[in-house]
Amino acid sequence: MFTALQFSQLAAAAWSGPVAGHVAAISYNVTPCGHAVARFSISYHLGGVCYLQLSPCPFAAIAAAVAQAAAAGVPVCRRHARAALARAAAALCGVRALVRPGFACRARARRVAHRLHA
Repeated sequence: MFTALQFSQLAAAAWSGPVAGHVAAISYNVTPCGHAVARFSISYHLGGVCYLQLSPCPFAAIAAAVAQAAAAGVPVCRRHARAALARAAAALCGVRALVRPGFACRARARRVAHRLHA
């Protein structure tokens, strides 16, 4: 699903509190019956305190680590983390980003509207 670099970038994008270091890791294991299992671990380090979470889902690991930091009193915006995770999940599902149209698109629309109403 993610490479280690992509997971680390997602973890950095989801954090919106004071400056903190983070460590993001993915470990792959094979169970005795032959199933491959991926475990995502994220830890945010802030002022000598570590907020660590492990999960088979990368989104759940990051959300839980941010929630753990917020519960400990760190001024972090959980809404920002939720939005970053939602954007990443939507991009993985193939949903196009809802961004403001660029200059060329606005100019084209204005030119078409000008021709229609002239």
